[in-house]
Amino acid sequence: MAWMDFLKNGNELSELLIEGCNPYGASLLKQTDVDQMRAHIQPDERVLAYVLGRVVLAGRGLWLLTDQNLLISENDTGTSVLAIDLKDITQADCVKGKYGYTLRVMVAGQMRSVYGASASLAAVFYQALGQKVSCSPVYKPTTLDPDDLAEAAHNFSDAAQRLQAGAQLSQVRATEEAH
Repeated sequence: MAWMDFLKNGNELSELLIEGCNPYGASLLKQTDVDQMRAHIQPDERVLAYVLGRVVLAGRGLWLLTDQNLLISENDTGTSVLAIDLKDITQADCVKGKYGYTLRVMVAGQMRSVYGASASLAAVFYQALGQKVSCSPVYKPTTLDPDDLAEAAHNFSDAAQRLQAGAQLSQVRATEEAH
């Protein structure tokens, strides 16, 4: 199975290991990401930010921050999404490492993490998370230029539009079916 994983993700993993950055870390959400997360967002929830990275022994990771929850997908081939109420997060960390940024949260005594996140998305995501929960200071913060911030704002705006439009449409359909 490890051989198949290498064939599937070999280029991404090679670039991550050799170049020290995740080639997909700063990308827009794929439609499969939107479809996977949409069912977990309530119509009154606002999408604030997301990060894409890798999860140890699981593959691609997506963390989506709303004003109420942290939604975590730890495998790009599955449909499982862990929804964490923000008030349940007891600790949060953001660390610059060899392979990009690593974000960690502690929930109910369990640590969740994603590594290889892009500097711009991780910094803005962590800042938004810090407005909702208690976060440790960023270890080895990077200075972002206006282009980095504009890219992050564009990506988050795109995600919010695509995810929240779907959540509102789902609520309208449910209301129509109820009548």
